[in-house]
Parts: sequence; structure tokens; C-alpha cells
Amino acid sequence: MKILYFDPVVETAISSNYRYYDGIYKQLIKKHQVGLIRDIPDNIQKICERNNFQANFVVFGLGWFNNKYFSKIDGINIPSICILFKPQNDLEEKLIFCQTNKIDLLLTPNPEFDEYERTTGVKSRLLPYGFDPGIFFDRKLKKTIDVGFSGALHENKHYPNGAFLTKNIRTKIGNILKNRNDINTFWSSSDKQLARIPSYDEYAKKINTSKIWIATQAAFGDITPRYYEIAASGTLLFCQKIPKQYKHIFKDGENCVEFDHNLSDFEKKMDYYLKNEEERNKIIENAYNEFVENHTWKNRAQQLIKHIEELS
Repeated sequence: MKILYFDPVVETAISSNYRYYDGIYKQLIKKHQVGLIRDIPDNIQKICERNNFQANFVVFGLGWFNNKYFSKIDGINIPSICILFKPQNDLEEKLIFCQTNKIDLLLTPNPEFDEYERTTGVKSRLLPYGFDPGIFFDRKLKKTIDVGFSGALHENKHYPNGAFLTKNIRTKIGNILKNRNDINTFWSSSDKQLARIPSYDEYAKKINTSKIWIATQAAFGDITPRYYEIAASGTLLFCQKIPKQYKHIFKDGENCVEFDHNLSDFEKKMDYYLKNEEERNKIIENAYNEFVENHTWKNRAQQLIKHIEELS
């Protein structure tokens, strides 16, 4: 299969810090002929002719909209898929792009995909994130941390009102943990990039050394790569209540533990699973086995190819 893949972020400095941009692409190129185009195209057919690459499918990747191009592209006369990412930024323009260019299928990790289809008339489906099992795996490290978290606070200007079910939920969780002197907590959270754990390897090791790691939703209920990374690391995924669109993946008490959006049961559940090691380890084992089998970037690339085959 020959795929023309438009993405200005793939294999750049940005994707070295946020590897989900590269996840599907790096799996696709292992089995398929993929022409990577980082620039805004003038005409799809002319690009194919100039590069002597007769693609039979077009994919606008996860980083496509980083170029802020939302207008018509000429020559899209082969099936096309657009992956919609970060709906809090330029959502209306992104959806207009899909309409204007008569995209055949819109894929997104955001659970509001049904609403995008109703708005645009463009067929829309859920394509979750994945993880890299070469980085996130059970490293058999000693569990020296009770509860850990790393990530942005989501309190900055990039997030519109209504983007989160619970305002400032990460700050509220941080305040709860600060008042718990009886547990050993790792907390690295800020809206400044300098507060990030400096490398993926260090981040993966830190998850491995924690009994429980917390995950909360991104804007508009987005279930981030962190959920998969935690589950694959031999650590209990302790997460904000899962949207119904993701219930087929994340199962409370089986491969994760949910807490309520208002945090009313947060401490009770946290304390329970810290004290009950056998139950905690059973959930961890279930999650590890399931996620390694079904939720890597290889799995997501296979899902994308299946969508392509259905459109062909």
C-alpha cells in the first residue's frame, strides 16, 4: 500500500519531546510505502508526479494542523483520512478543513467524535492513542513511591471554558496529596515545560517505581497516552472516571481504578489500593497483559490500515 502522509511534526524536535506524533507513522513505514510530506501541498496529484510516488491513499497525520492550514487542497481524488488532534485549538477551522476537502474519514482520540460527524457530515471514528513498549514496560524496579503524577496543570490560557469537567482538577489533587504526610508522593506538575520530567526514559522509570500513578483527562475528555503508558509499566492506573466511549478499553476494577470527577472518593480509593497489595497487583497484571497485547502504536497503525482498506 502506498500512503501519502502529510505531517510537519513527524520526526522533528517537537516529536522527540512528544512522541505520540511519531507513533503511528513509525509503525506504518515498517510494512508500507509511505511518502512523508511536511509542507503544505499545492496539489496532491502534482506531489505524486513530482516524487514519482503514485499514492493510493492520503493521511493527514496527528501534527498536520500545526501548520495552521485550513483551506482547500487541490487534487485529492484518492481516499483520504484526517486525524483530528487537540480540539481545544481551532476546532471549527479543523472541521471546516475536513468538509472543504471532502475528507472520507475523520479519526480522533477524542471521545466527542460522534459530535464531529453530526457537525460536518464527515464519517468520524475513534482512534485512541497508543504507547511504545520499548520505553514503557515493567522494569521490575523497587516501588519506592506510593503515588505519582507528572503533567501540565491545564490552568493556562490555551484551554477554553468548559474544556474540563472539573476545573483545576490536577491542582486539587496536588493539594490533597500535599496534606498527606503519611504517604510518599512524587508530584511534577506545572504549565511550564521546564517542569516536565527531562527524558522519556526517566519518566518511564519514575512510573515503574510508583505503586499508583494518576491520570486525568485532557481537554474535552481526551484520554491521553499516559493512560496506556502507566498500564504498560507495571503500575496501577488510577484515573478520573472514564468516558463511555472508552469503556471498552478501560474497565474499573479490572485494568484500572476510577475516581469521581468531584474527587469525593479519591482518598478512600487511593488508601484502599495502597493497603491492599494483592488486589492492586491483580489489576496491574490484567492491565499489563491487555495493553501490551492490544494498545501499542503497532495496534493503532493496524487499525488505521483497516480503516483505509474499508474505504478502498
